[in-house]
Amino acid sequence: MSKAEIRDLIDNFVATLHIYDIFAMLWLGLVLLLMAILVIIFRKNVKIVAGLTLLFLILTFFAPPTLYILTHKYLYGTEYTINYIKQMKFANVMVVKGTFRSNGEANISECRFHTFILPPQKDGLKKKLEFLYVLRPLRKETFVIHENLSKGETAEFKFKFVNFKSAKDINSSDIYIYRECFNPNLSWKF
Repeated sequence: MSKAEIRDLIDNFVATLHIYDIFAMLWLGLVLLLMAILVIIFRKNVKIVAGLTLLFLILTFFAPPTLYILTHKYLYGTEYTINYIKQMKFANVMVVKGTFRSNGEANISECRFHTFILPPQKDGLKKKLEFLYVLRPLRKETFVIHENLSKGETAEFKFKFVNFKSAKDINSSDIYIYRECFNPNLSWKF
C-alpha cells in the first residue's frame, strides 16, 4: 500500500465513526482500566496476574476492530445479490448488475462497494479456499453509490469494469463485494 492509500484508509475510517463507536471504545477503555487495577491489586498472585495480563493483551488488540465491525454491521448492515454478469467480447468490458438491501438500524446515504473479481475455480479444495484469492484478485475496484435507504429498502447497482478480459467465464460466485455503507450526517465529527 502506498502512503496515499493508507491516508485515504485512515480518513475513511475517521469519517465513518459513529457516536456508538466512541461509546464502545470508552467502554473498552474502562474495562481495560479495571483490568489494570485488578493486576495491581493481585500482583502477588502470579496465576491471576498472568491470566489478566493475557486477557488484557487480547482485548487490546482484538476488541477494537471487532467492536467497530459489530457496531457498523448493526447500524449499516446490508445484503447484496448479483443478478446479471456479462463479459463483452467486442470490448474488454464486464458489466455487473445487482441489488442491495439495507438491514441496519440507521439510514444509509452512501455505500462504497469494494469489489473483487476472483479467478474461477472448479469444485474441490481450491473452491473452498477461494476466499484467499481476495489477496490477489484478477481485478479490484471500489465503486461509490449515493443512495438514501432506510431499513428494509433496496436499491440497484451497476458496475462496469473497463479493460477487463478473462479467458474463463466469470459468474456470481467469483465476485466478492465488501460493502462499507454509512450516513455521513450521523458520523462523529472531530
